[in-house]
Amino acid sequence: MKNKHYIFGYGSLISSSSRRITGIAGDSVAVRVNGLERTWVGWKGTDMRAVAARPVTDACCNGVLFEVPESELFKFDERETHYVRTQLDLSQVDYVHGNQSLITAQCNVWVYLYDHQGRGLSDEPIVQSYLDVILLGCQEITPTFAIEFIEQTLNWDVWHDDRAKPVYPRAQLHDAAHQLDQLLAKYVPHAFIQRRLVQ
Repeated sequence: MKNKHYIFGYGSLISSSSRRITGIAGDSVAVRVNGLERTWVGWKGTDMRAVAARPVTDACCNGVLFEVPESELFKFDERETHYVRTQLDLSQVDYVHGNQSLITAQCNVWVYLYDHQGRGLSDEPIVQSYLDVILLGCQEITPTFAIEFIEQTLNWDVWHDDRAKPVYPRAQLHDAAHQLDQLLAKYVPHAFIQRRLVQ
């Protein structure tokens, strides 16, 4: 029997609908991973920042583990082209609802890490259309999971509200803009008040 494959999604892959745009993705398990720091980074040649994770001993990063057939892994590799797929140690994983499910030491658990050595960085903005997908994905789990995402993510600056003309290619239509804005205004107020409307 082949080992199962799981991916730790800590950004837009938290959203069930977003990850299924890319490939076959099974049910998810909400987790926190110790030893990973999440930050906003901009890549040269793109029009937006994305969240990226890197190993940092005292950090923690929430997200989801979801199963992917081995034949579908390449699709997620193509989606995460600016990242390096790396094996994740299950000892770092805490299950939010105390449910380990069927994820065992025999499973391959992957995470896409920040390839800061191989990629040039830029000052591209955070775009709201991408952030909305992440926060909506977090709210599929619990409202407080979205708060955790905000609090566990660094580098909140250079922020554009592009909802009217989304830059993010997997943007989602939704009616939660006011609710999400209230959340962001509460938990990252200094960055939020500097967000620039893009028309």
